[in-house]
Amino acid sequence: MADNKSSASESGNELFDGFLEECDEMLGLIETESAGLEFNHGELSRIDSIFRGVHTLKGNSSFFNFENVKTFCHTLENFLDLVREKKIEVDNDIVKFILEGSDHLKSIFNRLQAANGIDVVLNDEENGYLDRINKLAGPTSEEEKREALRKELLGYFDKTRELEGEEAYESSPVKEVYELIYKYAPALVENKRKQEITGGSKWMRGDLDVTREYLSLKSIVENPDKDSASQFLGAVDSLIQKHTGAGDADIVGELTTLKDDFEMFYQDEIGIDEMLAESISAALAIYAEKLKEVTEEIKKEPSAGERGVSAPEETGERRRANYVRVEESLLDVFIDNVGELITLNELFDYLQKKVENNDLKGLAVNFRHTNQSFRELSQQLQKSLYEIRKAPVERALAKLPRLVRNIARASNKNIKLTSEGGGTEVDKSMLDKIESFLVHLVRNSADHGIETVEERVAGGKKPEGEIRISVHSDKLSLFFEVADNGRGVDVESVRKVAVRRGFASEEAASKFSERDALDLLLRPGFSTADEITETSGRGVGMDVLAASVHEMGGFIKLTNFPGEGLKINISIPLAYTTRVKLGLTLVVGSGIFLIPAENVRESFKAGENDVTLVEGRGEAVKRWERIYPVVRLHNLFGVKPIYENIWDSICVLAESRGQTVCLIVDKILGQRQIVYKQLTVQTREPTVFDGVSILDESRMALILSVDGIVKQYHGKPA
Repeated sequence: MADNKSSASESGNELFDGFLEECDEMLGLIETESAGLEFNHGELSRIDSIFRGVHTLKGNSSFFNFENVKTFCHTLENFLDLVREKKIEVDNDIVKFILEGSDHLKSIFNRLQAANGIDVVLNDEENGYLDRINKLAGPTSEEEKREALRKELLGYFDKTRELEGEEAYESSPVKEVYELIYKYAPALVENKRKQEITGGSKWMRGDLDVTREYLSLKSIVENPDKDSASQFLGAVDSLIQKHTGAGDADIVGELTTLKDDFEMFYQDEIGIDEMLAESISAALAIYAEKLKEVTEEIKKEPSAGERGVSAPEETGERRRANYVRVEESLLDVFIDNVGELITLNELFDYLQKKVENNDLKGLAVNFRHTNQSFRELSQQLQKSLYEIRKAPVERALAKLPRLVRNIARASNKNIKLTSEGGGTEVDKSMLDKIESFLVHLVRNSADHGIETVEERVAGGKKPEGEIRISVHSDKLSLFFEVADNGRGVDVESVRKVAVRRGFASEEAASKFSERDALDLLLRPGFSTADEITETSGRGVGMDVLAASVHEMGGFIKLTNFPGEGLKINISIPLAYTTRVKLGLTLVVGSGIFLIPAENVRESFKAGENDVTLVEGRGEAVKRWERIYPVVRLHNLFGVKPIYENIWDSICVLAESRGQTVCLIVDKILGQRQIVYKQLTVQTREPTVFDGVSILDESRMALILSVDGIVKQYHGKPA
C-alpha cells in the first residue's frame, strides 16, 4: 500500500502554491464570518459561509492526501451542519467554539506550509477540540452503532496482528482492508492510525529534532526580512507540534506564549524591531534551557531506532508565490485589448514599409490616427489591468473584531465594533498597509479611548463602548473614518506627558493648542500609556500609522470631542498604485521635470500687478481674488532660470491635501503619459521628487511630488 502522507513536490510546487492561496482565502472568509456572528447570532447565512469554507478546505486537503487535515475539517463540517439545521442553537458559547475552530484551522495550515506540504499530526488541543465537537453533537443511535463497529474493527485488526505476527500482518490483505477503511472512513480507526503515524509519545521524545526550527528562529531574529513573520510563525508552529507530540507541556506553554506575543506586537510596517528581537531572544534562551532538561530525560529512554521507527525526512523551506484571483469577465476584456494591440502592431508595420518605399502620401495622417488608436488602447489596457488587481477592503477588516474582543476581555471593557463599506474595492497591493494602520487605529481606540464599564456608568454613559469604521471612495480617493465614543484626548495630559518625556519644555507645552496636542500623538515614540501592556506603551504605533499613510500619498486628521470620543479621518489617493499617469512637462532652467496632472488646478501667466509680498512668508500671486504662496522651482533646485520675473514666467497652481501653492516654471511643453520608475533612495522625510520617468531614448526626467513641495514650503522658517 502507498503511504498516505503526501509531499507538495508529488503534485508540483505550482499546484501546492495554488492550494495554499485558496486556503488563505477560505481561512480569511471563515475568520471574518465567525467574527460577524459575535454581533448577531441569528445570521445563519454566516454559518452557511463558514460551512462552505470548511467544506472547501476539506476537499482541497483530500486532493493532496492530507488525511489528518481532512479529518479535522470533516469533523468541524459535520458540527457546522448541525448548526445550519438548527439542531444546535447558536449562542455565545457556540460562537466562541466556532472561533476556536477557526484558530485551530489557521494553526494547522501554518504548520502544513512550514512542513512544505507534509501532512501534519494533530496536537492534543486539536484532538481535544474534535472530542468536544462529538460531545456537543450529542449521542445518536447511528453514533453508537459506529462506535460499536469501530471497537469491533480495531479488535479484529489487533487480533489478526497478534495471531499472524507483525511481518505477516504488514503484507496481508487484512492490512490492505485497514488502509482502505482509514482512507474512506477515517473516524473508525482514527486513534489507532494516529498512534501508528506518531509512534507514540516516546518515539517523538526519542527522535525529537528541532535543529532546523531553532536555527531558523535565531536567524530570523538576527537578520529579519519581509518574509520574517510567516517564517517565524511557521517555525514556532512546527516546534509546538513536535513538543506537543512529545508531551513537553512546559515547553509548549513557553512557545505558545512566544507565538501569542509575536502576533500581538508584530506589524508589517515596523517589522522585528530591537525590543521585539530582545523579547524573542529571551524566550529562545528559556526554550534552550528547558530543551536541555528534556534532553537529559530522553537519553535514559530507548531510541526510536531500537523500535524500528524512522523519523520523517526534513525538507527545505520554499518561498510561496503570490496570486490574484480574477473574474473570467475581466480576463476576457484584457485578452480583447491584447488582440487589438496586435492589430495595431500590424498597422505600424504597414506604415514602416511605406516609409521604406518612400510612399509618403498621406503618411502623416495615417501615422497620427494609428498613434491615437495606440494611445487609447494603452489606456484601456492599463485600466483593465487595474480592474484585475482590485480586491474588497473587507479583507483588511477581518482581524479587527477579534482584536477588539481580546482587548475588551483583558481590560474589563464592553466594546462593540461596527463597520460599513467593506465592499469598497482597492488595489490588492494596498491591503496590507490598510490592515496595518487600521489595526493601530482600532487598538488605540479600544485601549486608550473606550473606558471600562465602571468608568462609563459613573460618567453617565452606556456600559457598552462603540468603535465605528466607515470606508468609501470617489473617483480620486479612498476615505476611512474610525470613530469611538470613549473619553477623547485629554489635552492637559498630553501636555504633561510631552514635558515628562522631553518632547517639549513646560513653557512650550503650556502654549499647546488642541491641534498641537493631537499632532503630538503622531510623533515618533510618543505614548500616553503609563506602563507597557499587551497592547500599548511601547511608543510605536501612531507615528508608524502616520508614516504609512503619508507614504501612500494620503493625509490623516484627528478630531477630538473631549469626554465624548475621538474621530480619525484618513484619505488616500487611489492613484497611489497607478504607475502610469497623465502629466505636464515643465521646463525649469535647463532641466525638464514632470508633474502629475491630477495635482494641477490650472496654469497661467500672471500680470505684474498680481505679484505681491506677504509679510513673513515671501512672494505670493493673486488669482481669482485669492492669494497663493509662490515656490520658485529654480531656487528649490539650485538652477539658473530663463526668466527672472514671475510675470515673464509660467504660474502653475498645484494642490495637495487641500493646500495650494503657485509653482514658477519657465515653460510648459505639453501633456504626456508619465510611466513611474521608483527612486533608488527612499526616505521617510518629505522629498520634492516622487520618481523618475523616461522622456525618450536618451533622456530621463524627475517627477515632482507636490505633497513634498507643499511640506517644504510650510516647513521653511517664517
